[in-house]
Amino acid sequence: MSDGDIDFSKYTRRELEEALRGINRHRYPKNYANLRGACERLTSTALPEPQADPAAATYPPLEDPPQPKYDENGRYVPNQIPSSERAHYILFSLLLFAYGTFGVWINDLYVPAKRRGMHLHDSPAWVMYGAILCACLVMLSVVVDHYDRRDNETGYRFFADFFKFIGWMLFGLSVLFNLMRR
Repeated sequence: MSDGDIDFSKYTRRELEEALRGINRHRYPKNYANLRGACERLTSTALPEPQADPAAATYPPLEDPPQPKYDENGRYVPNQIPSSERAHYILFSLLLFAYGTFGVWINDLYVPAKRRGMHLHDSPAWVMYGAILCACLVMLSVVVDHYDRRDNETGYRFFADFFKFIGWMLFGLSVLFNLMRR
């Protein structure tokens, strides 16, 4: 389903009011316009423009998938990641990789925490090392995306989201394995 596919003509007044309170008018402008039109037809009066909701302003909008950019001649314009951001990603991924490698090499991977950290040994350390490698891959994918001149931002987004998910799963499994070993 895409923006503009919803038929609001069969909605009740209560359903329309609820939908108006919950719709993201910036993300779904066609659905928002159709919804306002259905409300106006049902009530026979023009609706006032909604005021900015201060509670909604505290949360950032959901991130839209990357859209390809084209110049005035229709040629694809690749992503441009600032050099300082690329340097930070490369440096942090190298440091994280070195820290994880050293931790599994000495069989004591320390995971810092706010109050007390956690020392991982054997299997939990290796599972956590997998999570560290996933984090490094996600950071390096941003750098590679900058140098890749093809139109495939969605592929890099999918790659990063996939490895974020796998990394968090490995992190949770590592903590769970460590708790079960005690």
